[in-house]
Amino acid sequence: MKEALINVERKLSSHTVSPYLFGHFIEDIDDHMTAMLAYPVRNMDFEEEDTNQDGVSGSWFPIHDGKHTQYAIEPAARGHSGHSQKIRIWNKDRGMSGIGQHIQIEGGLHTLRLYARATNEIHHVLVRIVDQLNGMVLSETQLEITEHRWKELECEISVSYATSTAELQIWAVPRPSQEWEDSVSTGMIWFDHISLLPYQASQTTGLLKRDVYHMAKDLNSGIMRLGGNYISLYHWEDFVGPTYLRPNYINEAWEQAGHVHKYFGTNEFIALCKQLGVEPQICVNMGTGTPEEAADWVEYCNGDLATTMGALRGSHGFPEPYGVKYWEVGNEMYGPWQAGVCTAEHYADMYVLYARAMKAKDASIQLLGCGTARDSLVPGWNQKVLTRAGKEMDFFTLHIYQGQNFFPIDARTPSETRFKAITAFPELARSLFGEVESLIRSSDELAHLKIAVTEWNTMYFPNPDLPNNNTLEAAVANACMMNEMMRQSHLVHIANFSDLVNGWVGGCIRVGDAYERMKKPGWSGKNHLIFGTATYHLLRLYANCQIDRLVEVEVDCSTYNAGPSKLDLYLKQLPELDVVAGVSAKLDKLTLFIVNRSLKEMPVSCHLTAWEPKAEVRVSVISGSDYEAFNTVFEPNTLQARVEHTLLMGATWQSTLQPHAIYVMEVELQTFE
Repeated sequence: MKEALINVERKLSSHTVSPYLFGHFIEDIDDHMTAMLAYPVRNMDFEEEDTNQDGVSGSWFPIHDGKHTQYAIEPAARGHSGHSQKIRIWNKDRGMSGIGQHIQIEGGLHTLRLYARATNEIHHVLVRIVDQLNGMVLSETQLEITEHRWKELECEISVSYATSTAELQIWAVPRPSQEWEDSVSTGMIWFDHISLLPYQASQTTGLLKRDVYHMAKDLNSGIMRLGGNYISLYHWEDFVGPTYLRPNYINEAWEQAGHVHKYFGTNEFIALCKQLGVEPQICVNMGTGTPEEAADWVEYCNGDLATTMGALRGSHGFPEPYGVKYWEVGNEMYGPWQAGVCTAEHYADMYVLYARAMKAKDASIQLLGCGTARDSLVPGWNQKVLTRAGKEMDFFTLHIYQGQNFFPIDARTPSETRFKAITAFPELARSLFGEVESLIRSSDELAHLKIAVTEWNTMYFPNPDLPNNNTLEAAVANACMMNEMMRQSHLVHIANFSDLVNGWVGGCIRVGDAYERMKKPGWSGKNHLIFGTATYHLLRLYANCQIDRLVEVEVDCSTYNAGPSKLDLYLKQLPELDVVAGVSAKLDKLTLFIVNRSLKEMPVSCHLTAWEPKAEVRVSVISGSDYEAFNTVFEPNTLQARVEHTLLMGATWQSTLQPHAIYVMEVELQTFE
């Protein structure tokens, strides 16, 4: 094997690397919200139908002592939506009856909330949490029911320990039988909301599960996007204010996707961003929305209390403006899968209306217009949109999912052929960026524009049901993409990895066993386990390096051919090493990002003479014996970054790189005057 040579030059880039390249993405898709959020109870507002004809909504089930208890779904409480759950205890039994749900729950203090009403025969509600494995009662409390009218009940409960095998039981406990009245409306109780929330989730972890929050925090994200297909059917004003009053929406963006999670709206998103220390980025609804609706959203977030929407935000308990700077106008409006799909001309004309309405509310905001990386879907989209509306944009967006979208690969493709195609991510992206840059540079009116890659990841096959996106191979490809976006950082300022948690198979934080979509969640018995994919560890590693400016590097190594793409592009003689280097703002630390795209070991010599490095080198490595390996609930730590410390030989680092591996080399520098 030929030894690879890397020379790190002294020349610095004239621009800095934006921290927003290390961004992430929250989307209400599949189980993204339920996996991410700390609420252990599903179907909290009984919005789901009675699918098994037992009279009980969705994931709840009946529990009772008697033989004649009746259950029914009825209209919701006044001001609420969805359904209410009715339980009727008949005179013949006069025993306890209720509803239950299997949950996984954290130990410690929780807030319990009920919205209920009952007839006089119901004395109180008994809330019990039981470990199904051993029958141990983890928590028990009772709440007095005194109203036939709807009333909110709230208290704090303590749960003995965390378990994924808990059963939440909500019992209606009747008065003694002699106190019952013999009338039609006897022994009845209705629930319209039942929820539990760990106390810490509402105080310190932005409503997220504790481990999810800390893993998200460790990603050191610069920016967090709220968007995706569902946003084209999302009306923001329905998801602010008291959660009881928010409607229950079917998630219309995907079949059988359940309901939009109404407990994570604008205020909750902003609160999470503040707790994570990231910049919020919001995509507005162009599919079924209006310019006025989008402008009101801007005013709700950024207006002071003297404005109509700012006053509304204040009435919800948030008097200080949020100052949301980055607003994306429409999500993938070129796509036939998108609600409101339109032509480039229609999008451009509508964009101008949106932009002017939104900037009239806050002239300081930055607007992101919708571009496409797949011109074959809508030939000429980017040119048409930029010509008609580009001068009123601040960013032009691309969504880049490397894999089957751009290469003739599928599940039957030989693995080595697929590996070469998927790891050609930087060359493919470079071509796409170059096409957009040529359009931008063609007109003085567009010269100010930057690129935002507001969704990116590998996507092997359509509607993926296999965990390819979680493999070491995917992490190697994604590392190459990060390298390329750093190389293009004069132009690319924002990038949002898709997704943050579960959702489709690409989420970098995994909760439970949903990485295999063909199997029912919970099949492993470890649905409580939270872990990172190989790409999670890559993104965490990259984002926590101190990179301010790029440093020029020269690489001499073997090459390979990636084969034909679906673009007018044949990727051949690609370097097997993908390398980028950067230096900290104080010029006291040099970092090299080295990806071995070869399937073999590769000896390497890296010369750092131009930078007068100190002797000790820290090297973080993500590697494995099989590029198709991935972390699972059974082996969650198979792939992660390991740290090695070594010494330079003079100003040279020598090593043998593992195949299909990611290296981040950090070395402190002598201080220059």
